Amino acid sequence: MPEQPMQTFWITCPNGFHALLKEEIQALTGSEAEDWSRGLQLKGELPLAYRLCLWSRLANRVYLALGQTDDVSQEGLEALIDTVQWDHHIRPTGTLKVTFNGHLPGIDDERFGAMKVKDVMVDQIRRQHGVRPDVDRDQPDISVWVQVSRKRIDLGLDLSGDSLHRRGYRRATGPAPLKENLAAAVLLAADWPKRAARGESFIDPLCGSGTLVAEAAMMAADLAPGLMRQHFGFENWLGHDRKVWNDLLAEARQRRQDGEAKMPVVLGYDADGGVVASANQTLERLGVSRQSRCYKKPLTDWSLPTHLPMTPGLVACNPPYGERLGNKPELLALYRRLGQLATTEFTEWTMGILTSDTLLARETGIRAQQKLRFFNGPIETHLYLFEPGQQVQPASSAHQEQDNALRNRLLKNLKQRQKWAKKQGIEAYRLYDADLPEFALAVDVYPGCLHVQEYAPPKEIPEEKSRQRLMHALAILGEVTGLPADSIVLKQRQRQKGRQQYERQAERGEFFTVQESGVALNVNLHDYLDTGLFLDHRPTRLWIQQQAKGKRFLNLFCYTGAATAHAAVGGASQTTSVDLSRTYLNWAKDNLHLNGLVPGGHHRFIQVDCMAWLAENREQFDMIFLDPPTFSNSARMSDTLDIQRDHPALLKDAMAALAPDGVLIFSNNFRRFKLDESIADQYNVKEVTHLTVPEDFKRKRPHQCWHLRHKAQ
Repeated sequence: MPEQPMQTFWITCPNGFHALLKEEIQALTGSEAEDWSRGLQLKGELPLAYRLCLWSRLANRVYLALGQTDDVSQEGLEALIDTVQWDHHIRPTGTLKVTFNGHLPGIDDERFGAMKVKDVMVDQIRRQHGVRPDVDRDQPDISVWVQVSRKRIDLGLDLSGDSLHRRGYRRATGPAPLKENLAAAVLLAADWPKRAARGESFIDPLCGSGTLVAEAAMMAADLAPGLMRQHFGFENWLGHDRKVWNDLLAEARQRRQDGEAKMPVVLGYDADGGVVASANQTLERLGVSRQSRCYKKPLTDWSLPTHLPMTPGLVACNPPYGERLGNKPELLALYRRLGQLATTEFTEWTMGILTSDTLLARETGIRAQQKLRFFNGPIETHLYLFEPGQQVQPASSAHQEQDNALRNRLLKNLKQRQKWAKKQGIEAYRLYDADLPEFALAVDVYPGCLHVQEYAPPKEIPEEKSRQRLMHALAILGEVTGLPADSIVLKQRQRQKGRQQYERQAERGEFFTVQESGVALNVNLHDYLDTGLFLDHRPTRLWIQQQAKGKRFLNLFCYTGAATAHAAVGGASQTTSVDLSRTYLNWAKDNLHLNGLVPGGHHRFIQVDCMAWLAENREQFDMIFLDPPTFSNSARMSDTLDIQRDHPALLKDAMAALAPDGVLIFSNNFRRFKLDESIADQYNVKEVTHLTVPEDFKRKRPHQCWHLRHKAQ
């Protein structure tokens, strides 16, 4: 074989793989790689790069270094590009693609940067040959890569083509499949190749689409990860040495044949039969299905298989970890089951768990001997390695006592409230309101679901501890109520500014109807902080319904018009609902429609600043409901509203709209609110808070309420 020239290669990999990749390069090439800003740098002959493209299980890409410059400018870039003899790399009539990363003065768009590089390349070739290459973004003859950093520009030729983590064996997958090189990193970190060589077995009890199983089987069979790929970036490159490459392929095929004959058992399990079938198709395509197979079996029913002779080895899995905290409670049992299996079925096995959630990892109850950080795309994950013989650490007695206290309180409340709500004819009620200091939650029951609001914990409580408590609380809520995790809607309640309480938080648009004292009302648990129904005002709405017959009713700051619906159902002669939000007024109209009433005519809805409207109003009403926000500074308001500061003027304007024998119901939820003493001098004032707080809110005073009437003349 003719002597190959020494060249420089750059190898990239995902975050967290750097040390493992350095070890892998040493094992594959016998050469030591050096650190490079984007990964590792290796000096050697071309066959080393070919071997990495074919055999690296961790790398993303392998680049042939074409040049670097410290002149970080457009001029420096063009000069660097022009130093390369491009007709040594591509035919004048060939095709190319340029990938440009970073920014230069005058080049803010990476597509424009790629075009500038391409122009310099093709201009050089046109000058020399009279023709120029074309651009092909799908399968070009060569792919040129430019990386601009703060102090340097790197220019390379992509020898990989597509990213090397794409082995070519994957067809269909389940949700959120594990990247192939991340699965390989997990296995290499757990010394799986050495274990497989000793005849040890592998099991993934939560295999999903089978990436860990496939990668474990390939390692056990000594199957090169690039052997099934259809194309590499160097195959149409003019510098490509076909003989060297074909020799490497022949060696890899022979190693595969020898390795498959002696590979140990590699198994996967999952509760989803669809992804299991897909995983088995992958194993068949790889040609390793004789010793490697996946089976349908949920973790709850799992036990060590007896149908195959197995030598204790490695258990590795990537259990779900839930992107949202609300999804995590159902995973508690899964992680606890993994911990249980470690001390029953896997007492002689090493276990590796890859997860992004430290709290869930702790639920296994096992202390990890190693914790390694990897990135699954943008998600930071950790691989926890547990050695054989570890004992599950039981949850602390303090935690168990807290959990049991919450469970008992919820069971007690549920038993009482269900009977009470049925008797009252209501479908939505508060089940729990921070009854225990360790669990600062408000839990409201709606038909078939729960609305859970977490009060922001005190600053002295560590965030991780508060998250753990919340996760346990949500799991216990599901256990007590029998509701699945996707029926529990979680929000965090903090001090709100302006109209934040009323602003849209999501766009799901999922409404459903609840019944309250014969009135149907629409609620939405997802899109706003509140649901559209203030449950603590239930007695007030019922009182309005009972007193409204034949009366003119005014609902100020009407929100979703629940009180208006009650008044209308109660026989009010007319209703007027005023609010600044078109969204909430439309919601209020829908509430009327639900009860067989038609907005318009006797039922008016006015979109305007309530304070401005009151100042100009000349009508009179027999019953007025005034439940303003504590503070509001909406851009559409003529002024800000501070209920403590402004309530005397607001009440004066509202009382001016009240008929001589009418009643004004004034309520607010500002905990430190004090009614101005002058109000009692001007009007007959009766505090009725004790009558307006329902049974399910007795623990805390959610609001204050007064009835105001004119004094007799």
